[in-house]
Amino acid sequence: MERHVKYRMKAGLKIAGAFLLLCCFASCGSYKVLNIDVLQPGEMNLGPGNVQVLFVDRKIIHEADSLSALQLYTALRLRRDDIVNCFYDGLRAALRSGVRPILMVKGLGLTPTYVPDGYEPKPISPAGINELKKITGLTHVLAVEYCKFGIDASSRLTLDSNLLVRLYDVEGNVVDSVRSDKLDALEHMRVGTDDYATICNFFYDCGVDYAERMTPTWKPEERRLYTGNRVLDLGFYYFDKEDTDEARRIWSAALNLKPKVAAKAAVNLAWLYEQEGNFSGAKALLEAALKTLGQSNANDKLSVYIKTYIDRLDKRIKDETKIMEQI
Repeated sequence: MERHVKYRMKAGLKIAGAFLLLCCFASCGSYKVLNIDVLQPGEMNLGPGNVQVLFVDRKIIHEADSLSALQLYTALRLRRDDIVNCFYDGLRAALRSGVRPILMVKGLGLTPTYVPDGYEPKPISPAGINELKKITGLTHVLAVEYCKFGIDASSRLTLDSNLLVRLYDVEGNVVDSVRSDKLDALEHMRVGTDDYATICNFFYDCGVDYAERMTPTWKPEERRLYTGNRVLDLGFYYFDKEDTDEARRIWSAALNLKPKVAAKAAVNLAWLYEQEGNFSGAKALLEAALKTLGQSNANDKLSVYIKTYIDRLDKRIKDETKIMEQI
């Protein structure tokens, strides 16, 4: 009987299009919290131009897994191919939602190879990659080198180190190599025999995580807009009405008020700069705000937030070059 699993998609990959998306406001004391999505680079640069990846399951099976296959299916109605397909589905869905178009093609027809327990497959040889790259336009091969069942004495599937994945370029060089315990935050998690969907979602998320290594993706972050002062409130009123020019004018005037109000206005203006992509200008505003506050306020909450914001902008400045190379 066919079983249907509702996969969950990570929030950072649901959004494609806007440079920074303002999701909502949450009130917190004398400031509003902006929930935004920030574009972050992938772990690797797949090179310029179109990227087309051949996904292959090498069907390398450890001997213990061949003995556990019936146990796995009896306990969870889960087969080895189901695990690989969950990973593939998450990977493909995430790549489709990513900033850079990456075409994924699934290779079929490989026959199982049985190897001793603990054996780590050698990378595919350049000659083997050459056989696979007959597909027109192929730039990379992504191989599931093995998929271990990891069943314990209670017929539970362990969810760490089940998958070994390698990415090859068309010359046969290994570009990347990752095991599943590094692909998801659910390290060493175990599930009971009735958690078919939990297992499928785990490996689906492993696929999503791997896609984030390959292409820039959106990640949720927070920013603040300070209120609690008549001038700051007026600026926020216009900002909320999408009149950013008037909000900018009011907050710029507030830079001439007492130090704490001026520093809060600088934070608000920094967001406007950041939203426009002027990260250096936003950072300069915040550094000036810290000087305005002075050493006596170095550890207050406002100063701590400004320092954190500067660190985030530094990261965005460094990431900008990587992102431009990856899209």
